[in-house]
Amino acid sequence: MEFIKAEIVEIKNLTHNTNSFLLRLEEDKHFNYEAGQFVMLKAIINGEEVKRAYSIASPPPRDFKHAEYLELIIKYVEGGKLTTHLFSLNRGGVIEVAGPFGRFILKEPIKDGDIFMATGSGIAPFMSMLRKVFRDHNPKEFYLFYGAKDEKEIICKEELNVWNEMHENFHLIICLSEKKQDWKGESGYVQDKLTNYIRTYENKQAYLCGIPIMVEQSRHRLIELGVKKENIYKEKY
Repeated sequence: MEFIKAEIVEIKNLTHNTNSFLLRLEEDKHFNYEAGQFVMLKAIINGEEVKRAYSIASPPPRDFKHAEYLELIIKYVEGGKLTTHLFSLNRGGVIEVAGPFGRFILKEPIKDGDIFMATGSGIAPFMSMLRKVFRDHNPKEFYLFYGAKDEKEIICKEELNVWNEMHENFHLIICLSEKKQDWKGESGYVQDKLTNYIRTYENKQAYLCGIPIMVEQSRHRLIELGVKKENIYKEKY
């Protein structure tokens, strides 16, 4: 596994415990990826080599050109060695990157009525996928079901809402497991909301990313509703 150096050029706070890290890769290294893939980060922490995998949130460069930058969406894990290290770094900090890896990728062109289902930081690979879809002006209708514990846990909330307002073919369903009185959206679990919005499932493709119980329950539910097993793509966080 070959690692290259990357400089942190921007850090954005997305929620109370989740940051976006924009990395600039070494100029003389070829790096290309597909929407949905992940990278491995490495750092030496107190003399120990620590590696962790994180999904890429930025869209792939156009025309398969060399990627100069990567955006990673990373949720802080209490006691996590690498996230603690990352969240201690500032702009100009350096981290090592290897990849890309993974077969959880966007199947193009997307089909009419494609379904994306995420919980928590499982939204990260979907940000890469959907940013590419909107950049390429894909006219197909598709759905994003996104589950979070409460409103302050919704990652990329503003960007998702802007897409929902700007694109008639995009349907955003945010579902909170801990509903507050002033919340006007769905409450409960995303895997229970499919039939509220989608009537037919023949020839649909579905992408699932998040906590294991959501991924497995959603997969079983989609199969019951008529989605073919081979058209369901999943990644557990």
